[in-house]
Amino acid sequence: MPDSAIGGPFTIAVDPRNDQYDPDDEGWLDQVTGLYRELDTEVCVVRGGQPVPGTKGAADHVTVALSSAGALQAAVMCFRAWLGRDRDRRIHIRWDDGVERSVTLTGDAIDAETIREIAKAAASQLGGSSWPAGTEHS
Repeated sequence: MPDSAIGGPFTIAVDPRNDQYDPDDEGWLDQVTGLYRELDTEVCVVRGGQPVPGTKGAADHVTVALSSAGALQAAVMCFRAWLGRDRDRRIHIRWDDGVERSVTLTGDAIDAETIREIAKAAASQLGGSSWPAGTEHS
């Protein structure tokens, strides 16, 4: 199947986390910006903000549009590379395929079953295979 979307892009919300840094720490924000920049070169990234009750600001969030198996594979490669640089990093991923679901990826726990869960949801929306071509089952 070609790398094109049949049912429109499947989107995931990407939330990088690390218990070693305050969420507003400049060093941590630089690391998060690096992840978003890497993703932005490989897949369609949409940045936005949501009002936070009781504050004057908005919480930033990033959504990644996965319009093909190749886009999912590229996103997973970015996640693996970014997580591999620091064992304290993790990425919380959320999506809605009729039911809101989520997984948390860590540097030592990006396994086939975790990725398969996202791939199945994406495939059901995109109309393709439930496993990205060119990726290995681990």
